[in-house]
Amino acid sequence: MMKFKLEDNINDYIKEILGKLGLKSDADYGVESQMSQYLKDALRGGAKTKNKTNFGKPDFNITKYKAPVIMENKLGLKRLVNASKGGIKFDEASIKKYAVNGALHYARTMLASTKYSEVIAIGCAADDRENAKMEIYYVYGSGERDYKKLPIDNLNFLENEKSFNEFYKDAILNESEKHAILIKTKDELAGYAKKLNKLMQNHSITAPQRVLYVSGMLLAMQDVRNSDGALIQKGLTPDDLKGLQTDTNRDGIKIKNQIEEFLKSKQIKTNKMQLMLASFSEISKDPYRDELASPDDLVGKIIEAKASINKQIFVYIYENIFMQIDRLGGHLDIMGELYSEFLKYALGDGKELGIVLTPPYVTKMMSEILNIDKDSRVMDLATGSAGFLISAMELMITDCEAKLAKGSADCIEKIEQIKKSQLLGVELNAEMYALAATNMILRGDGSSLMQKANVFDTPPELYCDFNADRVLLNPPFSHKENGMPFIEFGLNHMQKGGLGAIIIQDSAGSGKAVATNKKILAKHTLLASIKMPTDLFMPMAGVQTSIYIFKAKEPHDFEVPVKFIDFRNDGFKRTERSTAEIDEPEKRYADIIRIYKSGLNARVDASWDLSSAYVEDFIACFDSDNCGADWNFDQHKKIDTKPTLSDFKKSVSDYLAWEVSQILKKENPSRKSSVSERIARLETEFITNGVEWREFELSELFKNENGNFDIQKKHINGRGELVITSGESDRGVMGRSDVSAKIIHKPCLSIDMFGNCFARNYPFKMVTHARVFAAVPFMDMGFRVLNFIATNLSHLNKIYGYSNMATWDKIKDIKISLPCDSKGEINFCFMEKFISELENEYLEELESERLEELEAYLAVTGLKDYELNQKEKDALKKFDAIYDPENGGLTPPLVA
Repeated sequence: MMKFKLEDNINDYIKEILGKLGLKSDADYGVESQMSQYLKDALRGGAKTKNKTNFGKPDFNITKYKAPVIMENKLGLKRLVNASKGGIKFDEASIKKYAVNGALHYARTMLASTKYSEVIAIGCAADDRENAKMEIYYVYGSGERDYKKLPIDNLNFLENEKSFNEFYKDAILNESEKHAILIKTKDELAGYAKKLNKLMQNHSITAPQRVLYVSGMLLAMQDVRNSDGALIQKGLTPDDLKGLQTDTNRDGIKIKNQIEEFLKSKQIKTNKMQLMLASFSEISKDPYRDELASPDDLVGKIIEAKASINKQIFVYIYENIFMQIDRLGGHLDIMGELYSEFLKYALGDGKELGIVLTPPYVTKMMSEILNIDKDSRVMDLATGSAGFLISAMELMITDCEAKLAKGSADCIEKIEQIKKSQLLGVELNAEMYALAATNMILRGDGSSLMQKANVFDTPPELYCDFNADRVLLNPPFSHKENGMPFIEFGLNHMQKGGLGAIIIQDSAGSGKAVATNKKILAKHTLLASIKMPTDLFMPMAGVQTSIYIFKAKEPHDFEVPVKFIDFRNDGFKRTERSTAEIDEPEKRYADIIRIYKSGLNARVDASWDLSSAYVEDFIACFDSDNCGADWNFDQHKKIDTKPTLSDFKKSVSDYLAWEVSQILKKENPSRKSSVSERIARLETEFITNGVEWREFELSELFKNENGNFDIQKKHINGRGELVITSGESDRGVMGRSDVSAKIIHKPCLSIDMFGNCFARNYPFKMVTHARVFAAVPFMDMGFRVLNFIATNLSHLNKIYGYSNMATWDKIKDIKISLPCDSKGEINFCFMEKFISELENEYLEELESERLEELEAYLAVTGLKDYELNQKEKDALKKFDAIYDPENGGLTPPLVA
């Protein structure tokens, strides 16, 4: 076999393969500079491409199919690809010498030009005809890792349109891959934003200025083109900023002037352009920021010499955001992610402003629930950074490409129409408006119908002309009634039968927005309520939210049930630093659409207990006092209030474990008691042996008492009575205080605002601001009976929370099941005996394990070198002396 001596030999070899497939030169494929002007322009790239004049020349190009194909060949198998653990290399030498590296470089350049959204890149290297290898990649962005290697090593897929389409279906990103990219890039962007925030903070740039710096500088980096796409002026690059001090050449002035030229070229309406320029003028206001200064540590590796503050920020944005922005597209709200990061550090998370920006995977889900397609007309009346409009636009374009053939003239025209006339956004805040407009402009100018206005003062004809059939909202929760008037306004100003979705604080559906909710129900239908995760808006983990789905201009039929869905487990675990996937979130977000449509019959992919996650139930009728206040899942979840044996065992063991921990001053390990013959007998008696159950209202058994002094942390001094606060941790025991305050003496229950209920057999004081109260029994009840009843009330914390706090008025009519004797009277003896048996079982097991077991436990948990000190050994030895069965177990006063 003759060895190849020249690269042309490989090119001839590829031509033979293409010829056998029926492809002809010129007609079906091009060689080097033999290409269309459109492809030449794309290979010149955009502002992101260092090559400003010449265009690249891949060895082969094919543009007759759905996606362009480019191919680069190299002589010698060792020249196929140059890669490291970090991925394929894109330094100048690797691009020049290796086939795959060169092909991917050309593909990335084409994508950076924004003329293409995807490219098939092929690298081929060969020694001879028998020793030739090729790798084929699907490239979806201009970032250095925005490619997908395909499991194919031949060119047969190029034979005809049908074969290419079959190949293309497998090549493109599937939903799981898209989801993974979305989450990964969201976390990457958050990392960039955190450092950028620090950089600007170091230079005393305020939070509102920071977001304007980012959006304005990103606009200044764009190429300026005329309406035909011809280049008028290149976008600014770091090299264009010289740190000069003249009024016309300061870096800040250059950036502002470039923004103005770009907005003019986009034919932005004068009033909108003036509004945006007024905001972006912040960049050029302070001449001090254009003076030369030593590089900040965050840009020291990029900038060697002195540079202006404006240039240092520009360089960071250019390298870490602008150069990556293509792969940060899709449903990701770029400006919103950056803004959220700035809020964390500069505006106290935006709580005082009522600003909470919705994560991109949630905006996507909500858009999918509303079944948005290419013909939808979508509005957002509290646009923020345009996250909802971006997700809606992505779904509309995807639908268009599927139905009208991607790349066809009809599809291109329809996408242009979508961006220009099918997305309406209204935003009052000037900085957020500039942010949203920039966000949409960077996606091909979907900002045409962006309005800076107070939505409630806008002229009705705006909505008549737009004629929306979909509305998506995350209103400012600082607005009256948590922002529910926004969705009412939207539903009132859209087509009959249109759909609306709002994500809002739970309290809007549990009593805080009754006035607006009643008006909504009089004209529109509540279709569904979806309870969202409590950590969704991390780090604002206390913001508990639900999504409400409506149908416009059809009065609610109170004889038709509403769909209630529990989506608290969405598969993610969020921290301030990142979002981790712990339970198939991609499947869960796809499933929620199916559950919304099909309820208990939904064919789900993730692991669900649909019987507990989905409920269909009626909301309170219009003339009810509860109308508009029962829209949340927990108010309709079916809870079995009759406790099981395992509930009691857990309650008792939890309590006694806490008691022992007070002695040891260590967490006591949770142990599962073995079920002895005695417990087996007790379980039989519990279920079958003559115990009858009757329901009692709580107010028949208890009265409530509250504290009279707001005890705070500063009052905790280790002396006096125990102080009880809200929460499960340490059974709500905050510490001891001798501050003068009301003391609850009688054994009783404590119930807090979250619904946590504990039996107390010692005097205590209560923290009033934490909304904890005592349920004091009317009749004489021993501590074990109270423990029994507390188990009956363990379901309360599944109903109440921040958005629906437990109060005596809310729970006094709740019915609990208690055992009764043959006369129908409460069987206190049974409850005493029952709890006593469980206590003895738990304590005997604990006693039997003693020091050896505890030391073994410490070893297993990694504390191998830990030894009990004498104080702890003494505490264990006097365990029996302290435990008093007649007094209901260990008591904190003794422990102290």
